[in-house]
Amino acid sequence: MLFFFTPYSFEKNLFSAIDTYMQLLPVDQDWAVLMDGDTAFLRSDFGHQIQRYIDKFPDTGLFTCYASRCHYQIQTRRGTDMNSDSILYHRQQAESIYRSLDGHIKEIDRRIAGHLMVIKKETWLLIRDEVKHYTMYKNILGVDTKISYAILNHNLKIRLMRGLYIFHYLRLMEGFNSTKHLT
Repeated sequence: MLFFFTPYSFEKNLFSAIDTYMQLLPVDQDWAVLMDGDTAFLRSDFGHQIQRYIDKFPDTGLFTCYASRCHYQIQTRRGTDMNSDSILYHRQQAESIYRSLDGHIKEIDRRIAGHLMVIKKETWLLIRDEVKHYTMYKNILGVDTKISYAILNHNLKIRLMRGLYIFHYLRLMEGFNSTKHLT
């Protein structure tokens, strides 16, 4: 089964929030979609899209997708205007990417941004203690990086779902480097 969560912590402890939601999954074979609070799907069949990727690549340690804005170039589609504030523009990007790349993946061998992470409970349980240890003194920033590294340390695959594109606000007005949301 596939569950969707937007982890949130009043204490700004992202690891704890993710762990709380992962523990809610009833079976170790269940998958969770963990999304940042400033993201949105732009196609109504997003659940079916993700499920098709899981079915096609069940050995994946962690899935992610393209986003309208991201610090890591590998998670943005070449030619996308990251500064566009038009939701219609981003909806068109989502449609175009879906039509041309649905079902395609790209393997990633380095850290990712966590705007969208799809992970199996069994995998979470495998990496949980390692991520907990390395995020002990982190609040929000860096938790996704530690999850990425833990996945790779266990020789699991991180795969970009190339046919899935989401809107990611990512401090569009405030600027990439703004940290006001952390205080």
